[in-house]
Amino acid sequence: MDIGLSAPSRVLLDDSRTYIDPKLKLIAPIDPGEQLAVTMRLRPQSDIPSSYLPGSRDDFERLHGAADSDIAKVTTFASDYGLTVDSVDAASRSVVLSGNAQHMQAAFDVQLAEYQSADQTFHAEMGTPSVPTSIANAVVGVFGLDDRTTSASQARIGNPNASHTSGYTPLDVAKAYDFPAGDGTGEHIAVISLGGRYDDKVQAQYLNSLGVAHVPFNVVNIDGGADDPRASGPTGENTLDAEMIGAIVPNADKTMYIAPNTDRGFLDAVATALHDKHHNTAISISWGSAEERYTPQAIRAFNELFKEAKAMGVNVFSAAGDNGSSDGISDGRPHVDFPSSSPSVIANGGTKLVTNADGGIATETVWNEIAQDSGATGGGISGINHPPPGQHSLPISGRGVPDIAGNADPFTGYRILVPPGDGQTKPGLEVIGGTSAVAPLYAALAARIEQNLGHPIGDLQKAIYDAPASAFHDITSGNNGAYSAKPGWDAVTGRGSVDGTALLHALTG
Repeated sequence: MDIGLSAPSRVLLDDSRTYIDPKLKLIAPIDPGEQLAVTMRLRPQSDIPSSYLPGSRDDFERLHGAADSDIAKVTTFASDYGLTVDSVDAASRSVVLSGNAQHMQAAFDVQLAEYQSADQTFHAEMGTPSVPTSIANAVVGVFGLDDRTTSASQARIGNPNASHTSGYTPLDVAKAYDFPAGDGTGEHIAVISLGGRYDDKVQAQYLNSLGVAHVPFNVVNIDGGADDPRASGPTGENTLDAEMIGAIVPNADKTMYIAPNTDRGFLDAVATALHDKHHNTAISISWGSAEERYTPQAIRAFNELFKEAKAMGVNVFSAAGDNGSSDGISDGRPHVDFPSSSPSVIANGGTKLVTNADGGIATETVWNEIAQDSGATGGGISGINHPPPGQHSLPISGRGVPDIAGNADPFTGYRILVPPGDGQTKPGLEVIGGTSAVAPLYAALAARIEQNLGHPIGDLQKAIYDAPASAFHDITSGNNGAYSAKPGWDAVTGRGSVDGTALLHALTG
C-alpha cells in the first residue's frame, strides 16, 4: 500500500509542544521499521458534567463514552494507514493503535526522531500531529508519538539509617489527624504508578509489624507495565503508597496501576482506574512535574479525565510537589506542579508535623527543608488552569494549589519498609516524606469517611471548601519560597491539615 498517495485534507491537533530542555540533542530520524503504539483519545458522545452527577457507572459510561460511529471512523483511519487496532474501550474513550514508524508518520503527518536530553533518550515528533478531516471532530488527542519521561515521583528520603523510633507510622499520623474508625471494607482505592513494581512480601511483613491485616493489592499493568520493573526509585514510591493505604484501610479493594512513565502511560493508567471493574472511588497520584513540562494536548486530556472523575464521584488526590515554589525550574519564577493544579483534583501540600506524648498535634508548620537540601512543599497559583468553584471567593486569578496538606517533611516522615536494593539483601526501614505520602494518606481517609457514611462521598473537593474551619488544622507558620502560610486558605498548605472526624461530621451534618 502506498500511504503517501491521495493525502486527504487534514486538521492539526492541539499544540503538542512541551518544555524545551536546553540540553536536548537531535540524534537521528527514527528507524522507519521501529514498532510503535499510540492511544487515541476520543470525544464523549455528550458533554461531561462539571459537577458530581449521582447515578450508576453503567449509565454514565453509556451517556459519556465514545460513540460507536466515532470508533468506526478511527478504525477505518487505522486501516487506511496500515495500522493495527489493538484495543478499543468505549467507556474510557480510548483506541490503541500500533504499527511501524513509517506508517505512524504518514497517519499523523509528522516526522519522528530520536532525541537525547541530560537524563534520557526518547523519540518524539517534529511538528504538530494532524488527522484527516473525516475523524478530526472525534479525536481529542494522540499520545505515544512522544515517549519522553515527564513526571517524577514526589517522595523524599529522610534518614536512610532509620531506627525503630524514628519517623511516624501511617497509623500515628491518622491518629494525630483524628481519622474516623474504619478498615476500608467495601471501599475501592486506586494507586497510579509510573514504574517499578509492587512487592507483596514486603507489604505483608510491614503490615504484620503494625498488627494490621494484610490484604494484597491487585496489580494492573498498563501499556505493558513499567519500562524497568527493577527500578528502585519507582518501586520505593509504590511501596510508600501501598503501605500508607494498606495500613489505614487494609480491607479495602486496593489496586495499583503500573504504567510506563510517559504521558501516554499516565493518561491510560488514570483512564483505566476510572473505568475498570474495580469501580474505584478514590485515586492516589504521587507523580507530577511543573505545568510547563506538559504539552497543551496532555493538559487538556488530563483535565478532561479528572473532570470526568469528579462527575462520577471519584475523588483524585494528587501530590503538590517537593521542590518549593520553583517546582524544580531554575528561572527564578514560581511554578505549580501538575496534575495537582488540575481544577478537578484534590491537591495535597506538605507540612512538618510534631506530635505530643498522647499522639496529638504539638506543632505543625510548613514543610521547608530547602536549606538542608531536603525539599519543600509545592504550592502556588496556576498560570494555565482556572480555580475550582470552591476557590471562586479567593483573590486569585488561577487555580490555587494546594487544597489541603499533611505531614510530608522527610525529617518527620513515615517509617516505611522498603524492598531490597542498592546492595541490600533484606528489606530495610527508611523514613520517607514528600507530598507523595500525603496523597495516599488522604485517599485512605476518603475511604474511611465513605465507609462511615454508607454511601458515596461525591465531590470531596467541594466538601473541603464547604466545611467549617474546625474541620482543618490551620497552618500559619512557614513558607515554600514565594508563598507564605497565613490564616485561612493559602498557596502553601491550602485550608490546612484535615481533622478527619470533623470533616466526616461536616458531611453528615
